[in-house]
Amino acid sequence: TFQIEKGMTKSLTLTVENEMLDKGNVEITKVDKESQKALAGVVFEVQDEQGKVVTEVTTDKDGKAKVSDLSVGKYKLVEKAGLPGYKKLTEPVSFEIKKGMTKVLSLKVENELLDKGSVEITKVDKESGAVLAGVTFEVQDEKDKVVTKVTTDKEGKANVSDLSVGKYKLVEVESLPGYKKLAKPVSFEIKKGMTEVLSLKVENELVDKGSVEITKVDKESGAILAGVTFEVQDEKDKVVTKVTTDKDGKATILDLSVGKYKLVEVESLPGYKELTEPVSFEIKKGMTEVLSLKIENEMIDTGNVEITKIDKDNKAPLAGVVFEVQDETGKVVTKVTTGKEGKANVSDLSVGKYKIVEVESLPGYKKLEKPVPFEIKKGMTKSLVFTVENEMVDTENVEITKIDKDSKAPLAGVVFEVRDSKGKVVAKVTTDKAGKANVSDLSIGKYELVEVETPAGYKPLEKPISFEIEKGRITALQLTVENELVDT
Repeated sequence: TFQIEKGMTKSLTLTVENEMLDKGNVEITKVDKESQKALAGVVFEVQDEQGKVVTEVTTDKDGKAKVSDLSVGKYKLVEKAGLPGYKKLTEPVSFEIKKGMTKVLSLKVENELLDKGSVEITKVDKESGAVLAGVTFEVQDEKDKVVTKVTTDKEGKANVSDLSVGKYKLVEVESLPGYKKLAKPVSFEIKKGMTEVLSLKVENELVDKGSVEITKVDKESGAILAGVTFEVQDEKDKVVTKVTTDKDGKATILDLSVGKYKLVEVESLPGYKELTEPVSFEIKKGMTEVLSLKIENEMIDTGNVEITKIDKDNKAPLAGVVFEVQDETGKVVTKVTTGKEGKANVSDLSVGKYKIVEVESLPGYKKLEKPVPFEIKKGMTKSLVFTVENEMVDTENVEITKIDKDSKAPLAGVVFEVRDSKGKVVAKVTTDKAGKANVSDLSIGKYELVEVETPAGYKPLEKPISFEIEKGRITALQLTVENELVDT
């Protein structure tokens, strides 16, 4: 303010002082570092030198935010809320409002897209959806280099953080027992600006195949049995495979599909009973262990006997001879008769001791005096063969009949000597009231019947009567001797 007064002779001198501007304006422009695209919605705090928040602004649709009338001083722009997919500004942007600033201070702030991402793996059962813990995965990059290794937790989850932008694959390296290992890797990509965790749901199937190990043993001793052949048949009786036990009594069948099966013994061992009932088993999904089947075989506990009856001398077969098979107590187990080939078979005799007793021999043959003992043992694979020889009868009886030549009346009291071929008296007999005299058990050979005492009134026998005892005679030799009365 100034005043012009009357009478002023001098010019009034006014000194006018001007102060420089002590405030300034700032315009923030927020852009994508690569594309320079404006980024709206980014929140900044303007803080003074003491870190006190002077104001807070948010970028508009054009990526701009204006701060007006900032007093002279030093400030920093602090990004408080970045955009999803972008890295938050880590360092504040410093600026200064100086006296006399005539232009708006422009601050261009660039933000980079996130160049890392995270993955969450969820491992589940393909059918039930149940979570699977303990499955181990490798995360491999495009060059198959292992970036990290993770294992699913009790909730079936495994997290991989801060994976750089790029292509990856998830490789299952340790699966769960009973589950198929993932055959193909799961491919995925981490892209710039990913804002959410990449979720990978990986399904595993239960193993649908199983293996069986057969162990074949002796039921009593537990000894291993090699060389037994089995067929594995499915529910429709179709033969799936055929296996034979090895030297350890084992046979292994691999990769049987899920289903019901039966084990059929098709070739057993000599001396052992064949398995009559198939062994049923089932391959179930998720089997983790080899199914062990222990199969016991019993030794055969019956045996067969073949008796062959022959002539001791000429070996000719003898038909019609009857034998009893008796056990240890003498009980008759069975009775058999030899056929035209001299054979008789006894089947399915239980284990034990027996004897063959001849009960009906052939005419002309001596009956077997001693039984033939034998034993049926467990595991017999062949018929027990007995050749039983019979001797022809080698003694015979002679019946002498002394009669009157004319009347044929029997003559008693006539004495005869039986002499062998050397003239030795073998026997001496006298006819009884029926005119008969018997000579027993004469051995094979030639003989003469010599009359040594004649009845009174009869002529003595002039010539001896020759006869022969031959093998195999079945009836007594009949000699009829006639005497004539003395002529008067």
